Amino acid sequence: MINTSLPIVPQDSTDQREVFATALVRQAPLPERLNTVLLEMEKVARDEGIPVIGRLEGAIVRTLTALRGDSVTRVLDLGTAIGYSALWLAYALPEGGKVTSIELDPERAARAADFIDRAGMADRIEILVGDAFELVPELGTYDLIFQDIMKHRYFGSDPSLATELLKLSKAHLEVNGLLMIDNAFCGGGVVAGETAEHSNELVGVRNMNTALAEDPDFDGVILPVRDGLWVARRTA
Repeated sequence: MINTSLPIVPQDSTDQREVFATALVRQAPLPERLNTVLLEMEKVARDEGIPVIGRLEGAIVRTLTALRGDSVTRVLDLGTAIGYSALWLAYALPEGGKVTSIELDPERAARAADFIDRAGMADRIEILVGDAFELVPELGTYDLIFQDIMKHRYFGSDPSLATELLKLSKAHLEVNGLLMIDNAFCGGGVVAGETAEHSNELVGVRNMNTALAEDPDFDGVILPVRDGLWVARRTA
């Protein structure tokens, strides 16, 4: 199996429906301190080719988290990058809520910590540096898990690790908890059929999609926004 790094999925879609929705999201009021940092992060991500979920998906993640109300106080964020998703998650939490965010790259983790501090969210977000497969088993259970890891780093050597990460996430997700997984389309490869360039990452994400769809303990759907966002509630 060919092992290649996946292309960076742009944070802003060219689909006119998503462009319109994003424009409306940008009109929504946010705390000035938070919005200033989010705008800076979006520019940094574009300039440096750092994958972030972008404004529209960020607003979706925030809304889905907030809809759960006070029932969500413990959030696990797998794949901090520069902290963009963690900020959206933390902003949605009630008073006393906490995001634990895991990042494999120490340099990115340090940048994330700076952005988070400047956004005024340092008291809501804890960053752990290391491999999710090593760190998560030592943690407790969560009301919500957001999975957005670097797939070429985690699944590049073995596609079965995508399904193993799903199993690990399930083991640490409370019943009635919410699981969100970014890049369910794997850079578009999942829906490209036979024309897609085969890689361990693509095989892994395809198998993970099937495993989650068929798991009787989950009720969920892929939202076809950007690169596909799994939203699944653990029912048992």
